Amino acid sequence: MDADEDAGTSIVFVQNTRRVCRALRDEGSLMPQSMRALVAGKVGEPTDVLRLESRPVPTPGAGQALIRVKATPIHASDLHVLRGRYGFSPEFPAVGGHMECVGRIEALSPDTEGLKVGERVVVAAVPAVPGHHVVGTWQEYLVADTRRILPVPDHLSDSSACQLAVNPLTALLLVTRELDVQPGEWLLQTAAGSTVGRLVIQLARHLGMRTINVVRRRGAVEEIKAFGGDEVICTEDEDLLQRVAEIAGPAGVRKAIDCVAGLVGAQVSQALAPGGEVVVYGALSTHRQTDPAALTIPLQARSVIYETKVVRGFWLNRWFGTASPEDALHALSQVRSLVVDEVLSIPQGQPFPLERFTEAIALAETPARDAKPLFVFEDGRDNDDR
Repeated sequence: MDADEDAGTSIVFVQNTRRVCRALRDEGSLMPQSMRALVAGKVGEPTDVLRLESRPVPTPGAGQALIRVKATPIHASDLHVLRGRYGFSPEFPAVGGHMECVGRIEALSPDTEGLKVGERVVVAAVPAVPGHHVVGTWQEYLVADTRRILPVPDHLSDSSACQLAVNPLTALLLVTRELDVQPGEWLLQTAAGSTVGRLVIQLARHLGMRTINVVRRRGAVEEIKAFGGDEVICTEDEDLLQRVAEIAGPAGVRKAIDCVAGLVGAQVSQALAPGGEVVVYGALSTHRQTDPAALTIPLQARSVIYETKVVRGFWLNRWFGTASPEDALHALSQVRSLVVDEVLSIPQGQPFPLERFTEAIALAETPARDAKPLFVFEDGRDNDDR
């Protein structure tokens, strides 16, 4: 096929796709011509730059599906993107939410196989780095690459389904792929009370690993033990290096994950046995920092050099940028099975309509909150109890 034939085929494909979507509307479908979207006009504080707008319902292109969104979470990273303090920046104005959602397929491009209209799905909307732009999820409809769509059973709640593709996937990748922790091995982790931290504890128990869990507050110690953590260290009144040595004994700990960075991250590296490895996937100690010089992990050079330790990073966006679409869907399928089989339990979120976005964002910024805020959309066709 020559270039002119290629171009002609593409034009016909797009015309057919648009015709399908118009037909859905003309046949009395519940899909309207316009939708609500939460849009940031520029970089800034989320409550200052976000506005509720009306936008046309998008049309899926080749290899895409149109999704009617039911629920989508507000992650801290979503807010950092809007502030211009994350690892990528969208083109503004931009719809907020660059992580995940659950919804139903409203329309499919004509060449799509394996999915069907009406199917309930999770969309992994994490932008791949490097990769193409991915639309935000804080809107009633979005188009998504079908290779980023995973069907989920109807009995899984919207709250659990819309949080399936980021934190549980991060926990699974850290434990099994990044560090390949084996049954019986110790895994040292910071921020054990965070969502990922709790998921790591559940996964480790399921796979037969032992966890040493670092927390900031004394009040969190019993909570983490009750949740299944084998050992807990409280940095409020305990020495991290001394306690790791007491717990692990002469063999020490060779694998760790850190979501705090700063001084605590440095202590985790120092506490590891020679040849140990720590994977850093967050920097909670610098959550509100804007000075790049403060975003550090003050490592001890002697410990790193003479004990040949490794400190490296993990970022889900870059993993999506390097993993094949097939590998990414396989990993997401593994996570879906773990959640559906109740090996991993995702905390129930707190629903908010888009109109109450200032309240939802305030909750997302609240330390030690009870529930993650979720934007929810009603379409009148699904069971409201889910």
